[in-house]
Amino acid sequence: MINAMTEPRRTTRVASEFAAMFDRCNRDVFRYCFALTRRVEDAEDVTAEVFERGLRAWQADGGDHDRSLPWLLLVARRILIDRARRKRLIRWLPLPADPMVVGSSADSDRVEFWLWFDRLAEALTSRQREVLLLRYQSDLTDAEIGRILGLTEAGVRSLAARAIAALRQHPELLR
Repeated sequence: MINAMTEPRRTTRVASEFAAMFDRCNRDVFRYCFALTRRVEDAEDVTAEVFERGLRAWQADGGDHDRSLPWLLLVARRILIDRARRKRLIRWLPLPADPMVVGSSADSDRVEFWLWFDRLAEALTSRQREVLLLRYQSDLTDAEIGRILGLTEAGVRSLAARAIAALRQHPELLR
């Protein structure tokens, strides 16, 4: 009887904690998926699947996740890799003219920066672009990026350093 009474409270707590995590992380997961797929529809589908899997995991373990964003990005990456194996989905294409709706000048500046960065990043490998995206857009630590990409922390630092060195040699930055 006690178990039947505590289960609704646990379910309500888990649902509200998951909703708060969704509000915190949804935009970052979508941006990551969009950066890899370059299609809003694909990014939305993958983001939805990430949070569907996240909810199932959250319910299974009671919502005990220390840093949910790195875990969600890892799930997103795995989904994208699975889809890429089936459909060749991951590709780096030019961004559409208006990738997201901007509400303020700060948002507009941020979008403009990432559009500019995307043009510069054509000189990088896909792994280098991904490590910079995770580090500077998602603000993850080297350890978290390493878990997502399957690298050591030193490997992440090395990849990021090579990417930054390549960007420093970009003709647009040498002007």
